[in-house]
Amino acid sequence: MPLILIKTNVNGQNIDTSVEGLETKLDSVIHSNMESLHIPGLAFIIVKDGKTLLKKGYGFTSLGEDIKRVDPDSTVFRIGSITKTFTTTALLQLAENKNINLHKDVNSYLKSVKVPNTFKKPVTIDHLLNHSAGFDELLGRVIYNSNEQIPLSTYLKDKLIRLREPGIVSSYSSFGMALAGLLVEENSNMSLENYMKEHIWKPLGMTMTSITLSEENEKHVSQGYEYYSGINIPQPWEYYHTYPASEINSTVTDMGKYIQMHLNLGTFNNNKVLSKKSALAMQTQQLAVHPKVEAFCYGFYEEYSNGLRTVSHGGDMLGFSGYLALVPEKNLGVYVVNHHEGSRLRYTVLNTILKHLYPNFTSKLKSTKLKNNLLKFTGDYIWTTHCHTCKDGWKPDVKKVIANDDHTLTIFRQKFHQVEALLFENEDGTKTIGFLENKKGEITYMSSGNSNVFERLN
Repeated sequence: MPLILIKTNVNGQNIDTSVEGLETKLDSVIHSNMESLHIPGLAFIIVKDGKTLLKKGYGFTSLGEDIKRVDPDSTVFRIGSITKTFTTTALLQLAENKNINLHKDVNSYLKSVKVPNTFKKPVTIDHLLNHSAGFDELLGRVIYNSNEQIPLSTYLKDKLIRLREPGIVSSYSSFGMALAGLLVEENSNMSLENYMKEHIWKPLGMTMTSITLSEENEKHVSQGYEYYSGINIPQPWEYYHTYPASEINSTVTDMGKYIQMHLNLGTFNNNKVLSKKSALAMQTQQLAVHPKVEAFCYGFYEEYSNGLRTVSHGGDMLGFSGYLALVPEKNLGVYVVNHHEGSRLRYTVLNTILKHLYPNFTSKLKSTKLKNNLLKFTGDYIWTTHCHTCKDGWKPDVKKVIANDDHTLTIFRQKFHQVEALLFENEDGTKTIGFLENKKGEITYMSSGNSNVFERLN
């Protein structure tokens, strides 16, 4: 690979960044982690300033007699919940072209399903896209036989259970995004897949991207693997009744085109996919517990890595982990995918890239420590994204918030000091936590950023 030099400016200093040096560093990090974690395959792409900076594949898409190597151009991986950003893109397109009002009752646009009038305040498209509609996260969305898949409108008809008034807090919701997908279908008179194919994938040249695998794409799809008892075990293919939230399959090369469109605020190769206004809405805080706490944008969410603000989304399915991150201020985007659901390697890869390209970049918070009585914040909290109305099923662990004698709170085994009325920072100033209170001044929710929102139990 030829040496490519990129001129960057970091904290006022001009530095030369060698792609060859980055590739060597990534090779070392990825190979060592894949070996220690027993991960069969991985691929990534880095795009910057409208060009592919680097893309590579490692390991294998399948093991055993049918062993194949990962190819970033042709290997098809499952992207999981990153699908939600495509559904958001599609619905915002329709809002532009059909004058759908993002702040109007979704029942005005739905045909086969109606959201119950549980609360006086209606659910809007805005609420769906920033995950604040307040739906319960029911069980039973996944199946392993495509013949068992229920039509989306039929499935959602009795499953839009409202827990809270919309617009209060973002709570990661597959049902809200599934309803967003139904809105696309009913207002375009097309299946979600056909709509995306015509209005997103085709203009971007994403020829290896789909929900339903074509005969050609099926030849290139990676097997999913999980590591149990010293063996990588092949996993079954997951299908979801709520497919607008999770079912797209793609290559890293195709995902690079999607990233470039978003970094270029809606266009790619002179093809306009989104208006600049809509593209910016997908990169801007839409509902935050506090402006200094990572929040949801439309479709994407905020995360900080190496001191840089990313607009991101992860994706997990049985056998696969993916992560897409835009760094708008650097015109940089990264997509990483590998085997094993819930893998942290994707974040290691992103951090390695950012630390190499921007070694001196820091964003440490510096705030005055307050010494108020913190008892109002203490208690038990639980992650909002679980089924509240199910009699049985998984429940998240309870998180305890404890007040200490030194005017700090212990949260997630770390100490946080108060810097504003409802805002706390950890000891090294790299993490914030915000709280919400009701009209009575009682604390009701806690957020450590984006989808990490917790409701107070007592």
